[in-house]
Amino acid sequence: MRSVRFLQLGWVLFFAVATGWILSGFQAPVEKVGVADINRMMDESDFGKSVKTQLDKMRASREEVLQFIDNNRVITIDQATQIRDLTIKPDLTTAERAQLDSIKATVVAANFKWKELATKTNMTPEERTLVQDYADRAQKANTLGNNWVRQFTSDIDDWVQKQKVESNKRARAGIQQVAKQQSFSVVYDSVFVPFGANDITDTAIQAMNAAPK
Repeated sequence: MRSVRFLQLGWVLFFAVATGWILSGFQAPVEKVGVADINRMMDESDFGKSVKTQLDKMRASREEVLQFIDNNRVITIDQATQIRDLTIKPDLTTAERAQLDSIKATVVAANFKWKELATKTNMTPEERTLVQDYADRAQKANTLGNNWVRQFTSDIDDWVQKQKVESNKRARAGIQQVAKQQSFSVVYDSVFVPFGANDITDTAIQAMNAAPK
């Protein structure tokens, strides 16, 4: 199993509608038009920043698990599972941290023993049996690691999609609140009107941040 790095998922969220409108009334003619940069709202709002932080932690913890398995192929399935569960857990207790460190130390010691035996010319029958056991573990660890790459990627993709939906909802609510307060008849995504006047992005971000969590 080669060392694995997740693709950079980033937190640049693009919410475009075919016609480019965000809020539109039915009045005619349009009396007041504004624009809002939804992508910037996603990046600069408190919610967007928190999602970016969580995403970085999720990706880093899973890469840490995969890298440890890749460096210590003699790990057992049970050890790998415990290390995964503890590593990706957001907040470990002191006891859990100690447990994780202990399991890792045991695996590292076994991996060192495997390398040591690999250079030994005259092994005892017990040592030969141990080497074969290590080789079997390494094969299983390789399969497990590859499976977890797919699982981790799928889990993160699903999580990101949920955050996109929630961010879209929060951004549009913020825009609608500001548009109503300032009597805008229509607000366009600045992607479609890049040089539009009456940019309410900053005010909409403030409304987004102030909304009940």
